[in-house]
Amino acid sequence: MKTSSAPLRSRAGFTLVEVMISLTIVVLVLSLALSTFLFGLKAMYRDMERLQTNASLRSFTAQISKETIDASEFYVFPLYTALDGNVDLTNDVSTLTADSFDTFLAYGDCLVLITRVSVDDTTANIRQIRIYYRQVTNSNNDGPIRYWESTDYGSSGTSTSLTALLNAINLNATPAYSGSRVLAKIARGRRIGSTSNYYPIFSTESATTTPTNENVSINVEFLNGSSINNLLSSSSFNYTISPRR
Repeated sequence: MKTSSAPLRSRAGFTLVEVMISLTIVVLVLSLALSTFLFGLKAMYRDMERLQTNASLRSFTAQISKETIDASEFYVFPLYTALDGNVDLTNDVSTLTADSFDTFLAYGDCLVLITRVSVDDTTANIRQIRIYYRQVTNSNNDGPIRYWESTDYGSSGTSTSLTALLNAINLNATPAYSGSRVLAKIARGRRIGSTSNYYPIFSTESATTTPTNENVSINVEFLNGSSINNLLSSSSFNYTISPRR
């Protein structure tokens, strides 16, 4: 007696081509999802850096605006290195030069604000000195902005001369002067035309070659974050303020 056996049924499976196509689709989907995630991560990072940059800039401008308005007079120096222990308030300050509009301009990366006990008397005792300076030796370079303020000598002020007080502040020897603090980690001035050069962040102007202490202009750009993969964030601020006279 012969027994008949049922034909063997072929086992279901995937061909190599089908597997390769499936893997390709999975890789494409994962790549798209990863790209979307990285794009969102970069956007979030830029937004966070921009918010931090704007906050630092607003804090800086609010502080310097208030203190400049409260000041009796000011001096703009080309660089912080001018405060070298042998300050000459005639020759060391930024030189006023005429522009095409017959206006005399002076630029510098170091601003010294002087508050006297009497606003109307330029020989009155000094109550306090405040200094804003960018810690660079070339205005084309990016660098931190530092701030230092002297002791408040009170309503009677100090009879010590301004030159003697400034000579005691040797920023040239010690840029990170004791008691100073960083207001911005990276800052630079306004670009000069289409060149790769930059103005200092402070400027003043006068109708004559004699400084009038009429105003101080701030042209500054704060930078934050990393330039890698275009993650650099920056904010600019242009402002003109006048010392109280």
